[in-house]
Amino acid sequence: METRTILKVVVIFMLFTSDAISQNRITELNAYWNDVKEVVEAGDVVGYGATFHEDGILVSDIGKICYSLQEALKKWEDGLVKTNKGLTQVNLNFRFSERTGDITTAFEKGIFRYELLDESGKRTERFVHFDALLTKKNGKWQIMLEHQKLPATKVEWLALSEL
Repeated sequence: METRTILKVVVIFMLFTSDAISQNRITELNAYWNDVKEVVEAGDVVGYGATFHEDGILVSDIGKICYSLQEALKKWEDGLVKTNKGLTQVNLNFRFSERTGDITTAFEKGIFRYELLDESGKRTERFVHFDALLTKKNGKWQIMLEHQKLPATKVEWLALSEL
């Protein structure tokens, strides 16, 4: 009888510990995505690059491309610099449909919303399905793989919860 009680306590402890670890990971990842939002909206090239793992990869279904995130950053740099100088304005948000992982790995599926007010005053809004594979290295989350998929609709966006 005592063994059963001990086993029950151990199982309950494991369930609570697992849930606490999962909740902590989500909290940390929300902070990561908020950091990405802040540096992109500020046009901070160096800050944005720091959110990438050194071996990170970008895959884009829309552009039919695959290359390093460092190479992608070079391509995005002009737009980030314009934002930093106040020539353009960016609003970036993330919502998720799936968030799995453990204390050092994460796989997240969702939609990002990218709104741009360009130099001529034209406003564009894009919704893009994406997958992200992240790793926690030296206590810091970094993206290993960003897979930008096909465009999403505003209805799909609204169906997901905010961070």
